Amino acid sequence: MEGNLSIKTALHYGSLSGLSVFVFFVIIHFMGYNVFGGAPFLGFWIPVVFIIMASKFHRDHNLQGVMTYWQGFTIGIFTTFFSAALFGLAFYLFTLMYAPELLDQYKTQALTSMEEGKAFMSDAVFEKAMEGIEQVTIGSLAFSESFNKLLGGLIISFVTAAIYRRKPQQFV
Repeated sequence: MEGNLSIKTALHYGSLSGLSVFVFFVIIHFMGYNVFGGAPFLGFWIPVVFIIMASKFHRDHNLQGVMTYWQGFTIGIFTTFFSAALFGLAFYLFTLMYAPELLDQYKTQALTSMEEGKAFMSDAVFEKAMEGIEQVTIGSLAFSESFNKLLGGLIISFVTAAIYRRKPQQFV
């Protein structure tokens, strides 16, 4: 029963997190900021809040106030997975249907960054990197953005699991 409750909790808070991160992304886009630059980093706190809320809710309501580190880590990972998947899907659909120029914006920024770092790599590596940038599609960009969210959530899950774990009280 605990597994089913953890999936429901993670799905609830993960979907809220994914939608919130996507809304933040869209706001940044419409404000004219570079969505692949430093501005989206300002929203790093959004998934943190939802992972914390999911961990606390799961501990206090589904597990009667007792949660092991593994249970806390699991709820954090599931919440992160649902959040990243929903964000990736929304990002893909938004870019495909409304803002296809984001792909060109990404490629332009990546090519500029590669040109600036050319002095630090060999010509063969530089050419291979340039080919890789040209092969980026909307799908691979959406996957990359989701994967980045997944990695961040993994780190957050380690920390929140340690903070919100609670051992059963021993009465002596």
